[in-house]
Amino acid sequence: MSIRSKIIAITGGSQGLGKAMARALCSEGAHVAIIGRDAKKLLQVSRDITGDISTFPCDIGDPKAVQETFNAINTELGGLDVLINNAAIYPPFKLENGSDDQIRSVIETNILGTLYPCREAIPLLKKSRGDIINISSEAVSLFPPLLSVYAASKAAVETLSKSLRLELAQQGIRVATLRVGHMKRIDQSALDPEIMAEMLKAFEESGFAAQTGEGMEESTVVNTLMQMLKLPADANIDFLEVRSRR
Repeated sequence: MSIRSKIIAITGGSQGLGKAMARALCSEGAHVAIIGRDAKKLLQVSRDITGDISTFPCDIGDPKAVQETFNAINTELGGLDVLINNAAIYPPFKLENGSDDQIRSVIETNILGTLYPCREAIPLLKKSRGDIINISSEAVSLFPPLLSVYAASKAAVETLSKSLRLELAQQGIRVATLRVGHMKRIDQSALDPEIMAEMLKAFEESGFAAQTGEGMEESTVVNTLMQMLKLPADANIDFLEVRSRR
């Protein structure tokens, strides 16, 4: 299936994997709507990428803001064909030391920030018989230390995908999960060096680091996503995991 002229919304589109997805989709003729909190970053991405790209500043953990954003996408772009729920945060902390704000922010961004966009996109996707792709993480199956809340949030996203797939199948909407493994970092980490060192030490001592491999190139994950989007209309990829070779 061609993605040319398709209207595709990506949450977390201002950096990292979301930005790379937007670039690849624009290169194949899609009209991409990137969603993120930082208006300046979104604008810079739109300037960096050649193609049809629109920016929509939004806190995806805020239901009213999400509703307004998808109304704007519908009005300005004329509908929606694909929603890619990519946005996520993963602050490392031991649960016993986790603050209310830390825990709440992960839940609001990773779970509510997937639920709210899905809710607002579904009426638009019914009209286009479109797709939802939810990005998950190998943390669901490898259980990294200091990322327990993050892993739990991604497990919730995978469960949501399974239920939505059945809930929306008769309405012509396909729902898929792309579980992503360790990638080589391109964006600089915003983590405090001391916290980063503690996390890496915990990864080594627990054996988690050995399971994740050396890391995939960002382009590997983007190419996998592109193949999912090009799947013929008579098929559905319920779940796909792409991981680094060990």
